[in-house]
Amino acid sequence: MSETNPNEPSNHPSMPHMVGSSLLSLLIVLVLLTVLRYLLPPMLESSRYSWHRGQLRAEYEQSGQNLQQISWEGLSQISRLVTKRVQPSVVHITVSNQQPLDSMLSRKPKNLIPKAGPNRETRAGGDNGIDSFGATGQGSGVIVSSDGYILTNHHVLSGGVEITVYLADQRMLAAEIVGVDKTTDLALLKIDAQDLMPIDWGNSDTVEIGSPVWAVGSPFGLTGSVSFGILSGKHRVDLNANPQYRSSRERISSRYADLMQSDVAVNPGNSGGPLVNGRGEIIGINTAIVGESYRGVSFSIPSNVAKEVLDELIEHGRVRRGWLGVELVPEILSDTALETPAVVVRAVVPDSPAAQAGLAPGDRVIKLNEIEVVSVEQAIDTIRDTSAGESIRVHLQRDGQSIVVQATLGELNFAP
Repeated sequence: MSETNPNEPSNHPSMPHMVGSSLLSLLIVLVLLTVLRYLLPPMLESSRYSWHRGQLRAEYEQSGQNLQQISWEGLSQISRLVTKRVQPSVVHITVSNQQPLDSMLSRKPKNLIPKAGPNRETRAGGDNGIDSFGATGQGSGVIVSSDGYILTNHHVLSGGVEITVYLADQRMLAAEIVGVDKTTDLALLKIDAQDLMPIDWGNSDTVEIGSPVWAVGSPFGLTGSVSFGILSGKHRVDLNANPQYRSSRERISSRYADLMQSDVAVNPGNSGGPLVNGRGEIIGINTAIVGESYRGVSFSIPSNVAKEVLDELIEHGRVRRGWLGVELVPEILSDTALETPAVVVRAVVPDSPAAQAGLAPGDRVIKLNEIEVVSVEQAIDTIRDTSAGESIRVHLQRDGQSIVVQATLGELNFAP
């Protein structure tokens, strides 16, 4: 049996040693946590930026290689072909309310082109300048059918009685208004002509920002003018609601809150003319500029919207837009540090579809059908884009509770 020698050192750590070891381990853990606290986010951010930079680098190098293979003569040829394809489909429009149309038709076409006057509208059509023949407006239009249907802007025709259309083949014909849609600032004309060359329709939803685009029209009465640029942006909201432009004496006439932006030169007289892609297909109707003259910012109504309006005008003579009968206002809901945009019902029109469905002032509109509501403009467009007579489900929050009501929309029969 062995005995322990009291003079030999013990193999078990002493209490002070254990406490010191624990404190040291805790200190190391705290240091590591502190280091991770300050270093991990920058490391993750740097990793994310590195991935993004890598993607940009790959695109940069690939685009550089592709650009070396592109001939500028090729782009020039495309531009010439687009011009030849589109020009026969574009018309010049003059509007008069002072002189009989027969008197105007007795003159040669070249003498009927209005003289350029001062631009007094934010619109791209100089429809307020009165020339020596009594014309109160001028603009452009685009042939959309071989039997004489022509799409243009509503504001080009505003205030006019007699409408004359000048074709690319030098003919001039009287035009009748088939229908108008003030919401999108579009109008449909009809002339007595056959075997016309209509424009091809493109898809405005799929065209990408940065794509080359061309505008064709009659700026300042200069018929058949072509300008070139790129698509600068999409889904631009109603600029009349932007305080930056409220002080301007010019106002954009289109109330549609989903415009396309380009840097194509658009001036008074271009209104109603087409914005086309590299295949000569229409992707927009030029409708507005910001300021009194071209500043590199032009706006167009998307072709997909214009096509829907065109079909409605041909079939019904009007666009049967939905009407709910509510006044909507924006509100910010404060949720701790987060701010959530909300759209609130401020007033309900008596006996309207909204009143019959049970909507009330103070209701917060969350969804329309299955579409999340993010702004007043978007909610209004969703309602208007739903045909009159159709049902719409309105998802609400009322007194902290979620409810869903169903309303049958009426028809919007007045200008917004």
